[in-house]
Amino acid sequence: MNNLFFLGLLGSNKNEKNHSKVLLIISFVIGILGLVIIMRLIEISFPKEISNKSKVVLKQTIKEKNRGFLLDRNNRILASNIYIYNLKAYPKKIKDPDNIINLLSNEIDLQNNTTLIKKLSNKNKYEVLIKKNITAPQAKKINNKGIPGIEFVPVIKRFYPHKEITSHYVGHVNGKMIGQLGAERTFNNRLKLGENINLGIDIRLQYIVRDELEKARVKYNAKSATAIIANLNNGEILSLVSLPDFNPNQSINPMKNSYTNTATLNLYEMGSTFKMFTIAAAIEFSKINIETKFDASKPIKIANYKIKDYKPKNKILSTKEIFLNSSNIGSSLIALELGKDKLKNFYQQLGLLNKSNINLNEKTKPIIPFKWGKIETATLSYGHGLSISPIQMVEAASKLFNNNQTYTPQIHKKEKYNLKESKKFLSEKTINTMKKLMYENTIVGTAKKARLDGFNIGGKTATGEKAVNGKYDKTKLVSSFLAIFPIEKPKYISLVLFDEPFIDNIKNFRQGATGGITAAPVTADIFKRVFPILGITKNFNLDPGLFVNNKGELNLVSY
Repeated sequence: MNNLFFLGLLGSNKNEKNHSKVLLIISFVIGILGLVIIMRLIEISFPKEISNKSKVVLKQTIKEKNRGFLLDRNNRILASNIYIYNLKAYPKKIKDPDNIINLLSNEIDLQNNTTLIKKLSNKNKYEVLIKKNITAPQAKKINNKGIPGIEFVPVIKRFYPHKEITSHYVGHVNGKMIGQLGAERTFNNRLKLGENINLGIDIRLQYIVRDELEKARVKYNAKSATAIIANLNNGEILSLVSLPDFNPNQSINPMKNSYTNTATLNLYEMGSTFKMFTIAAAIEFSKINIETKFDASKPIKIANYKIKDYKPKNKILSTKEIFLNSSNIGSSLIALELGKDKLKNFYQQLGLLNKSNINLNEKTKPIIPFKWGKIETATLSYGHGLSISPIQMVEAASKLFNNNQTYTPQIHKKEKYNLKESKKFLSEKTINTMKKLMYENTIVGTAKKARLDGFNIGGKTATGEKAVNGKYDKTKLVSSFLAIFPIEKPKYISLVLFDEPFIDNIKNFRQGATGGITAAPVTADIFKRVFPILGITKNFNLDPGLFVNNKGELNLVSY
């Protein structure tokens, strides 16, 4: 009896222990589940507690999918985002690789059908990339065929609707949607955040300028060509063309010449456009005036260096005649009388001795003389010995004619600009004198081929010889024409430049392909088409009787 009771008691204790273990396990599981639920509730309640790594990944994904648009000044799209598709195949789901490749080949170009068939036949491969960058219409057409074992993976890509037309201005992105050139690079951080940006460019002007410039580049068989139109008073670049150019929607090779922005990266000895600066400085900072006489009857010899004119007049010339005849001799004499220090300081104020201030990354420092003595003072007066980019010429000339030392060219659209608050350095009298000279130069000077009846424009031609192996080569020219308009109250400035243009009627020789023969008439062709867009109309108050053509004589207009 007692033994039986003891055994029953032991069994009862054993059952209680087992029951306790079960309760303990259940309690533990419930506790764990409760803890998980509580942690999840905390995570939902406080989303900011996401790990830094997760936040970075999420942020990058958002940025990449929402890169901002680039727009022209009138809200026309220059760069946007589109979906393209990468086509993948899964070999384990494909029974007849030959048939599938045959079906796909009817719709898209494939690189190597034999290789693809071999890859699709390999059941050990999980997936095979068939083709990248398939458009939505192509993807839809293939998808409608119901081909088993293939899949389209959407990818966001940057799209440039105007292709080559805006290539150097707008630029492009790389495979990671990071700006590599032009506005895409300049405003990369803002675009990554999804901000849309209006640029200063007017796509209508850009089409016209590129069209006329490309026709001329082919005509003159030029190595390259550049054209810029800018708002002279607020710095907006309305058009910038660099030829040859490239299509940013296609694979890009940075090693090709077409990738170089000649407007901001190429350096040239600009030549006679520098006479604008020399004469303006002389009138403002010395006793020289428009009628001061200089003996240009023979070349100037400084040490072993001889300065002569392209078309010598062999007589005494006034400052005015020196400008209209583009006399190197006369310009040198003016600079020597002005003095080295004053000329150098003026060039410094214009920004000719420093890198351009344009907000593009693609720019370079000018090549300035190691020393600045008497010879350099003479030659720099007409643009020899100092190499600058085309955008620097536009920037310097803008400062001259808007009297604004703080002027900065910009590729984005500006909302407000107060010229009155700028730092001035020239008298209105000097500026008006220069405007008259520029205007007269299109009537009777070297820029006659840029003249348009009824329109008041002013300009200066230039023809520079390129230095080859330390010597100037007359067969390799840089020909350009800089214009400001309307001349009575300049609002716009333009520059057209050809690198090594060739005139067909001069056999095997480039001499004669001057700025007045090449760049000036092309500028006129551009102006005929852009003036209506810019709101520039004919001035019917011009008196044609002011201008009398006397063959063989220098014609001057009286003001």
